Amino acid sequence: MFILLKILYFSDILFPMKKIVLLSLLCFIFANAAFQTARASFVSDKVSRMEQKKTEKREAKEIKKFFSKFIALANKHDVEAIKPLFIDSYMNNDGFNKEIYFKSVKETWEDCSDLTYKIKILSMDINGSFANVTIDEVATGTVYDNTEIGPLAGEIHSKSREIYHLTKVSGQWLIAGETVISDESSLLYGDARFMNISLLAPSQVSASEEYTVTVKIDAEPDSYVVGSISQDPVTYPAVNSDPPLRVFPETQVLERVLKANTDNLNEYAVSSMAISKTRNVGIDTMRVYMAGLACIMKRVNVIPKNNYVKSEEEDENNDM
Repeated sequence: MFILLKILYFSDILFPMKKIVLLSLLCFIFANAAFQTARASFVSDKVSRMEQKKTEKREAKEIKKFFSKFIALANKHDVEAIKPLFIDSYMNNDGFNKEIYFKSVKETWEDCSDLTYKIKILSMDINGSFANVTIDEVATGTVYDNTEIGPLAGEIHSKSREIYHLTKVSGQWLIAGETVISDESSLLYGDARFMNISLLAPSQVSASEEYTVTVKIDAEPDSYVVGSISQDPVTYPAVNSDPPLRVFPETQVLERVLKANTDNLNEYAVSSMAISKTRNVGIDTMRVYMAGLACIMKRVNVIPKNNYVKSEEEDENNDM
């Protein structure tokens, strides 16, 4: 009886120990299985990431090739050849669809037949069949006008930063939209081509917000400069304002406070100026002549008012 009780006693001790050993074995098995699974998952993820990087490199190469073709056709001013590079539902952040966009492009090329473009790709964000490509673009060209003082040749200079929104259709990258972040352009005639002229304006404002536009010109002391500052909404056809001219002070700085539109339109801050000089044509005789003309413009993106954004305080007041 004593022996039996002793055996039972040892059995009671050994049974928990067997459970511990068994649990340890099971834990080891599961841990090993989990390790193998994690290792397989890690390897799989690594392979997946490598494949993704290869795909992104291949897509980036295709996008660079696409823009090389795009800029080459643009410099040829081949409208019909460029159109297939845009999807039919194209829309830019000015609300221009494909039809209106190409009408404005065609008119620009007709007015400036030697307009040439250079671009630099800054970044690419590729997400499957979609991509956002940020680009710096520079354009230069010449325009010829007949004025009251005779024919004039003017130089166009433009620089902008844009995001092209691409989508892949049937294996080909196409332009689905465009967001212009910034855009500065100038049209310079005569002596204005050799002067430092700058226009300062914010890149973005809220609808109906007031903002200051400053124009600075580095004219010679014997120059007489008159100019204006205005705002033109981005529309088609373009709407040009006719603000009154003001004489530039001795500081050669002109300022004006403008109020952003409330029509959900982006706009341009525009300054036009005429530079006159004097010339000796005889003893005690001076002649005043037009030495140059300039038109400077800078894009101002207007953020429309969102009537569905409310603060907590407004909600509390409405509940009272």
